[in-house]
Amino acid sequence: MTTEQRSGRKPFEPTRDFTIVPNAIFRLYTRLPDFKAEHALLYAYLCSQYNVDYGYAFPSSEDISATLNCSERTVTKVKVVLVERELVEIARHPTHGNDVYIVKPAITDEDAFFERFPEAREHVETRQKASSQRRQASALRKRMFEERVRNGKSCGS
Repeated sequence: MTTEQRSGRKPFEPTRDFTIVPNAIFRLYTRLPDFKAEHALLYAYLCSQYNVDYGYAFPSSEDISATLNCSERTVTKVKVVLVERELVEIARHPTHGNDVYIVKPAITDEDAFFERFPEAREHVETRQKASSQRRQASALRKRMFEERVRNGKSCGS
């Protein structure tokens, strides 16, 4: 065990060239039925491109597409969800004509999040129920298999 591990530190602590992204993006927003990994990734990318002097990020859809290794159509669809979930505001630059992205803070309080997005709670409950049913079905298959083995009946019998 290294000194860093014993001291309770992470395996590495970046000192430059890193982006701060609220954990709520991964812990809360992914509970929304329409919020997938690509939404979290684009939000993180826009955070990384945010220019504090201007107050917004301004990568082109082509640049986003190339950087995130996806199609421009995917970028467009993902942006729609970020706007709907109030994580990004998109505006046109008045003189350059390109899109600018005003990155909004994520809701970090769980109660406030579920109050704002009650469909997230429903989605979580539905997924938990499905997961529980899969576990129960798996346990039943295991018990049936073990019973067949105890009775001397193998898979090929």
